[in-house]
Amino acid sequence: MELFDASGAATRLRASPLTSIGPAEPGPALRRGFLLAIPIGLALVAELGFDSPTKGAIATGALLAGFPGMDAPAKVRAAWQAAVAPLVGIMATIGILSGASPWLAVPTMALVGAAAGYCYAVSLRFSIAGLSVALSLLIAQGLPLDSGDAAAAFVLTTAGGLLQALWSLLVYAAGDRDEEGGERAWSTAGAIAALRSNLTLGSVAARHGIRFGSALAAGVATYWAIGMEDHGFWIPLTILFVLRPEREETDRRLVLRAVGTAIGLALATALSFWLQDSPIALALVLTAAAGFSYGLLTVQYALFTAAITVFAVIMADTLGDRALSAAGQRGGATLLGIVIAGAAFVLWSNPRQLEAETA
Repeated sequence: MELFDASGAATRLRASPLTSIGPAEPGPALRRGFLLAIPIGLALVAELGFDSPTKGAIATGALLAGFPGMDAPAKVRAAWQAAVAPLVGIMATIGILSGASPWLAVPTMALVGAAAGYCYAVSLRFSIAGLSVALSLLIAQGLPLDSGDAAAAFVLTTAGGLLQALWSLLVYAAGDRDEEGGERAWSTAGAIAALRSNLTLGSVAARHGIRFGSALAAGVATYWAIGMEDHGFWIPLTILFVLRPEREETDRRLVLRAVGTAIGLALATALSFWLQDSPIALALVLTAAAGFSYGLLTVQYALFTAAITVFAVIMADTLGDRALSAAGQRGGATLLGIVIAGAAFVLWSNPRQLEAETA
């Protein structure tokens, strides 16, 4: 059963209200989610036993590459994951090289964010690929790494994405032989035509690209301005997850993000304190959090936010950033991200006609 239609004519996914479930049915969505989490678990078991600055890079690459094409049959999913993997690795490298200076970090995030936002011109699936690539840059800019780690980050993060693609090919070989055709099939010519036709401020995608890149850059600039480099990347992280082309959908996700983050921070802090430094237990919890993140994205956005928050907090904890001491700063950074995302539409909204067309 399909999780959601992310290709062809479909260009958006509506998040359900806090008390509702959908559009995907929980059972099939969660089964697909935990299937996608298996490569992440394998990478975590291998990585958590080593004390390296780039520990977790393979698992992170596998996590990010797992989102594009997650609704597709295994063969098509593998193609999307293989295509995204090197881009995720490149952005991890650029993030490390630009993250040490606000004069590099802010404009880099603005450009990459604008490109990611503009991907909505093609399809929802293409936009998810763009968001995954931008997320790699965002994470890398926020990590305490130096330029000497850039090459390793590229290799390991790309390897994680390719591991996800290899797993999808194994699933295909094991019997998932479904194909995609018709309007759901990828069309390079159609994608180029969509990108060209939306190069106007009368386009929702173009306006969103500018708004998205500007808001992400503002998030990065904010955490540098207030001296919050250690945990400040949660500000643009929140913006990336909630800011959508439509005002109504953005407002809904702002509320869901706030609720989900509060739940995720509380749960992650408790789990981190309880697990301490057990690599196997940490790997199991992180794998479960990744599985729920994939599975709940199309089921209940607040619960997806809680799951991805647990993954991010515990992963950071394994790198030496203790969850208990950082929980307050992460919560504050999330609130700042929510404010910036909300202000983005106040400062530059879509004309009423465009909002009506996307309703």
